[in-house]
Amino acid sequence: MRNKALVYVEINDNRVEKVSKEIVAHVKKHFTDTELCAVLVADDQTIQTIIPDIKDLGLDKIYIIQNILLKHYNVSVYSSVLSQLISNINPDVFLMGATCDGRELAPRIASKLNIGLTADCTDLQLDIDGNLLATRPTYGGKMMATIISKTKPNFATVRQGAFKFSQQQFLEPEIIFFDADYCGLDNLINQIEILKTHKKGHVQDWAEADIIVAGGAGLKSKDNFELMYKLAELIGGKPAASRAAVELGWAPQNLQVGQTGKSISPKLYIAFGISGALQHMTGVSNAQKIIAVNIDKNAPIMSIADIAIPADAIEVINALISKLSN
Repeated sequence: MRNKALVYVEINDNRVEKVSKEIVAHVKKHFTDTELCAVLVADDQTIQTIIPDIKDLGLDKIYIIQNILLKHYNVSVYSSVLSQLISNINPDVFLMGATCDGRELAPRIASKLNIGLTADCTDLQLDIDGNLLATRPTYGGKMMATIISKTKPNFATVRQGAFKFSQQQFLEPEIIFFDADYCGLDNLINQIEILKTHKKGHVQDWAEADIIVAGGAGLKSKDNFELMYKLAELIGGKPAASRAAVELGWAPQNLQVGQTGKSISPKLYIAFGISGALQHMTGVSNAQKIIAVNIDKNAPIMSIADIAIPADAIEVINALISKLSN
């Protein structure tokens, strides 16, 4: 009998979160003899917008839970309806992204179903018995732990950018509508207003950018580090930081790249003054091209970069800003 894997496809601003597509692509490629299913949770209008975007992911089935109560994310309602679906279809594996919503939603579902949860995974495989081998960083990124759950479904959240997204061969998936019970759920949390914030220098979805420009301790000061923000803007990229730069107070933690930050998969990653510790390199391993600028030609990042420039990172940034500004 085939295993069944269910992936929660997260929707924000009428678009599918990239991490959901990454998870589906990984399962499709690496989970042999597995029925691949997805679940959408939203109102009717949003569902109609999203369906065409996920039909070409190679899914066998798409479960749809739609109701006007689901128009905006509400952790009480979403955790309830997803738990009901999981109990009804009994998948062997249930996966979702370790996004802001996912980190809130996952433990509530695990609690409702009385199952284990392996959070923030960077790799997923199946053993010969069909059990999920969920790998995640531990001890501050110094070690990797592979965890096998004792409960079913095997439940895990996946770090954004941990897997590469690749378009799958088109399959016409079976569409199944699930009627959830909403009794009493609409009054648990009242949503008053949705506020979207924007901070100078970065955006909420920076980790999904095609070009990412990152700075590390080699930039020597916060003032030098902030030049990188200007360079990123000039080349149409988004800024990021190494763990060392974050710990020095030069950048917020939500811009950190690495095992203890975000895993990314941009088309181009440019690293200025970053030595390339193991936890950092794991976070950028899916980048298509890496350019590293470091005064130390023997820095670990230089050996894996597609283009390694042994030079003072500050001088290179200033030269590029001057050239691009003109």
